[in-house]
Amino acid sequence: MKKLLLTAYGFSTDSIKNAALDLVDGNFNSCNACIISTSWPIEKEKHPQMQQVKSELLALGVDKVDFLDVEFQNAHLLKNYQLIFLNGGYPFFLLYHLNKSGADKIIKKMAANGTPIIGLSAGSIVMGPDLSLMDYLYPEDNLFNVKNLTALNLTTVRIFPHYKEMITRDKEITKKLLQFEKVFNQPLNRLNNDQAILVTNNKTKIINK
Repeated sequence: MKKLLLTAYGFSTDSIKNAALDLVDGNFNSCNACIISTSWPIEKEKHPQMQQVKSELLALGVDKVDFLDVEFQNAHLLKNYQLIFLNGGYPFFLLYHLNKSGADKIIKKMAANGTPIIGLSAGSIVMGPDLSLMDYLYPEDNLFNVKNLTALNLTTVRIFPHYKEMITRDKEITKKLLQFEKVFNQPLNRLNNDQAILVTNNKTKIINK
């Protein structure tokens, strides 16, 4: 049974923390977690967001939290963990190195076998079917000029994170998202920073504060 949690901003509310606990039947004891730090190309695990997620996982009761950068480290090390966290950052960069390292195949197999997979922003996006939305909105971020936009496809759910925040930065974003839905005939889940989507098997549940 797949156990997925797609967040916009990590464990930002008690409701989202409780949803994470639901993935492990309420108890993180005897659970070692791995945060994939590849999504921030320069800072990696030194990025404040990475350290915050590590602290929050430990506060939830996870026994041990490690970082793994699949750009440079062996992706097979992922098999040593009972929870995988795909952090935020740059989705094109993250997906490129997940595919190049073989981490994509490992994560897919682990997810199919019931390992909880949690995403934050870019991490949640690559858990979905593809990066077509990112390519539509931010083609300049496709630094490797990747033509195959297929993502991990752990779920059919497509998210656009930080929706409220992005409205203040880009007055056209609402219009752009509606255009994407019309052109690609694909529904989007607009997630604010206090929201997440819980996916167990193929059932989805919106987590609000």
